[in-house]
Amino acid sequence: MNKLILFFAGLLISNFAFAAPTLAPINSKEDVIFAHKKDQKMLGFANAESFVGYFTRTAQSDRNMRQAELYDLDKIKDLKMNEELCKKALAEVFGPLNEITLKAQDIKIWESHTGKTCEAAMMDPYQQAIIPERRVLVGLVRAKLYAVVFKLSQKSTAEQQSNMRSFWDSLR
Repeated sequence: MNKLILFFAGLLISNFAFAAPTLAPINSKEDVIFAHKKDQKMLGFANAESFVGYFTRTAQSDRNMRQAELYDLDKIKDLKMNEELCKKALAEVFGPLNEITLKAQDIKIWESHTGKTCEAAMMDPYQQAIIPERRVLVGLVRAKLYAVVFKLSQKSTAEQQSNMRSFWDSLR
């Protein structure tokens, strides 16, 4: 009986040890660890359907810059970046913009390595919000529309915004 229990315990452990994690649909030139929602069932809880997982940027000392959420916006077929497409992408990630508490601000279109890319701030108007700003980058990588979201514990600085754009430029 003990041998049978040990056999099944070994089988169970080997399944976990050899199960390969799901890869990120896009890669980064930075040193990152990607956690896919398929591998961790509670990871995507309370996130949009388009949520894929988290990038952890291991070399970042600023904790606000260390983690970024990845969203695959394949339901949006228009690929010509402008403010209207950016707002459509924000709605896909956060919900209808006129019905949610978060407010889209500071929407900018800039030129990244993949073409026109959108950057926006989703601000929480609640004074004591734990996450007062979510900084969102939306654009094309490998001819598909993706969004990267940074959750910030305070309003972002110009240096942090540059850091986020640099991360976007590392995506392939």
